[in-house]
Amino acid sequence: MTQVPDRTRVRPIHSGAGPADRLSSESARFAEALQPRVMGPRLAAALGGSGGRSARACHVLDAKYEPGHRALVLYQYGEHLVRGDLLGEDLLGGDGAANGGGPLVAPGVRLSVFPHDPDLPWLRQVLDPAILARRMRDTLGDRAGTRVSRCRVRLLRYRPGKRATLWLEFAPGDPSYVVKVYHDPDKASAVVRESRALAAAPSPAGVLELAPVVAHLPDLATVVQAAVSGVPLERQWAGRRVRSAAAAVAAVRQAAQALAELHAYPVISTRERPVERELRRFGLRAGRIATVDESLGTTLAGLAERLDQMRAAVCRTDADDNSLVHGDCKPSQFLLDGHRVAMLDLDHCGVAHPAGDLGTFLASLTQQAVRCGLAGGEPADADLLAVLGEEFLTAYFRARGGWDDPTACLQARWYEAVALERKALRAFARAPRSPLPGALAAHAHRCLDKLERARP
Repeated sequence: MTQVPDRTRVRPIHSGAGPADRLSSESARFAEALQPRVMGPRLAAALGGSGGRSARACHVLDAKYEPGHRALVLYQYGEHLVRGDLLGEDLLGGDGAANGGGPLVAPGVRLSVFPHDPDLPWLRQVLDPAILARRMRDTLGDRAGTRVSRCRVRLLRYRPGKRATLWLEFAPGDPSYVVKVYHDPDKASAVVRESRALAAAPSPAGVLELAPVVAHLPDLATVVQAAVSGVPLERQWAGRRVRSAAAAVAAVRQAAQALAELHAYPVISTRERPVERELRRFGLRAGRIATVDESLGTTLAGLAERLDQMRAAVCRTDADDNSLVHGDCKPSQFLLDGHRVAMLDLDHCGVAHPAGDLGTFLASLTQQAVRCGLAGGEPADADLLAVLGEEFLTAYFRARGGWDDPTACLQARWYEAVALERKALRAFARAPRSPLPGALAAHAHRCLDKLERARP
């Protein structure tokens, strides 16, 4: 059985350090680790043989690459999820490689088979139906379903080193739950604290629904929420043509109203999300990217600088304008159920300018359009997404009442450019040789061009 390895990271870049040849080698090794046909046989050999499966059974599900800092790949091999950490070259020889924990395969990738994760050591316990059922009974008492000795647990989403999201149910017909296992107990505690504060706060009457927290297992960094029903917002237009425009417009208007209601809540969070801090991180990450892709890194660094230069001219900086924000507002966070709209995943909830949520939603639509264009999609698809963005803004401003001054729209579009750079950086981390990061950065620059022309 694969042992749980220690946290493995590529050696961080320090100011004035990081030889170009070392980083070039690191980039080439990571590119090799992203090739399923190359890695499949290696995973088979390291994990006890292929068991009759061919190398084609290996797929890359996710990746995260920050040059000189961290390089990680999530594989699906047969029925297994396998986390692979690219070791720094200083760890590949001698005792460093021998004492790392899990199997080591070329090009220097340390493997961890799910549910083993060096950053989520408690995940295996949470996935044990007997342990989780007992802990739920201890917390919920005799509520429906918890009297049985075991429960059914199904993985919904796994972000290596960050979080696992599970679906929990007892007997058919009993309530279902969403279980979130975090890498950081403090993060789990913050989510619980803010969710419960929201539940206790006076809320505006309207369409918004939030999933209540029903249990907190602090020793397992785990939060349990009641499941909420609904149809994902994106389903209103995904895979369809312009004939779905009316339904899609109505849906984004509902989502905009729900977001406006969230922003009207009392500020119950103590987690501040200043955009200035994020812009500084953009510059640092762009600098790292430039060490392995000079053109893209220079473009992203220039975008971060341009965003910072335009911020004062476009955005009000008065702290009184801040509110409670979702922090990761995109179409996938909304579930529609008749006249109700549930907002999911308040992990990034905090205090910031509300236009940040608007910009993130708009950038998500832009990202869909860019992906569609790169895949050879119809121009009508991009046109529909642009219409949905405008409808979302209009409905939001209407719901806020009196907040729809010209500056508000400029702020939202500036934050859209911020979110596009965030998405470009994430796209590079997932696929360093993809054209998507550059395309997103180009759209962000065009967004800023429009702002310069429209600025009073």
